[in-house]
Amino acid sequence: MPRNCRCGCCPCRPTSALAALLAEPGLASTAIAAPIGRIARDLADMDGVVSVTGNVAAVMTEIGRFPCPTYAGERPAPAITGATLRARSTFGASALAVDRPAHGRGPASLQFFGADGSAVHKAFLASLADDYAFAELTNLWSAAPPAMSEACRAAATPADPRLWRVRDLAFHLDSLFGDGGLRRRAALPGWGDDYAWRIKPELAIDLFGLLTEIRAPVLTIVANDAFAQTHGGPFDGMRRADDRVWLSAGDCTVSLNFSAVEEVWVTRFDVGGRPGLMVELYDWGFQCVAQITEIGADPRLISFWRRQIEQLPRLART
Repeated sequence: MPRNCRCGCCPCRPTSALAALLAEPGLASTAIAAPIGRIARDLADMDGVVSVTGNVAAVMTEIGRFPCPTYAGERPAPAITGATLRARSTFGASALAVDRPAHGRGPASLQFFGADGSAVHKAFLASLADDYAFAELTNLWSAAPPAMSEACRAAATPADPRLWRVRDLAFHLDSLFGDGGLRRRAALPGWGDDYAWRIKPELAIDLFGLLTEIRAPVLTIVANDAFAQTHGGPFDGMRRADDRVWLSAGDCTVSLNFSAVEEVWVTRFDVGGRPGLMVELYDWGFQCVAQITEIGADPRLISFWRRQIEQLPRLART
């Protein structure tokens, strides 16, 4: 909806990330039609790729190779070590291969946008200096695929949200796609006190600090309605400035803006027949911005994680 500018004399509209990119002077880009799995295969041997997935409150950045993607509805769940990327069959309105700027100060990139023009995933090809090689790749990606063999095979969603709580990690991750987790958040109160409860956001920050100190292996997920980027492994360090928290794990960095976090939930899910616990962060619009859960087979770490989570004071239901 139009809104007035500060002087009140003219209506103006918010500018989306896609509109801002297309308005850049001298921009050279090509629309991508190829599925992301094809793109990942073409970039499999390229190092120095900076993969970025974010939302209003969280951003995950990983430097390395372009993650081999999985699709919503596929099993098994994302790998529990290293970087992975999970996607819907259609990632939104636009996907662009953006050439290096004429001044040469920035790398070529792949940028994916949602239907509202918001940026849902970016990959900067920092090690690719050959403009001709990038042009060859974009020509391949601009052709429409012959068939959607990599299309989403969406998992059947139980009509009763209480049945969600007994599903595996892949199902819970896929429940964020399409609406950013709004339906998931609406269902959580109906899971029951033993399967979903709230804690204070400040306690989540303290928990992240503890996990960093003991280097506990965790799976960290940053998602939006089209992509979920994950990293499995212990945190190397944590830094905090007011409401902002930065977590580092090797070549991965997660930035969290807790001023935009309205709720933190703890949820139970199925991990190969045993119960698992996940910490979920929700923004002011009640969309899920990040999830963290334990990984690994060490029963002592599993027991420690469960004990620490269950001992955190719960907020009363309203």
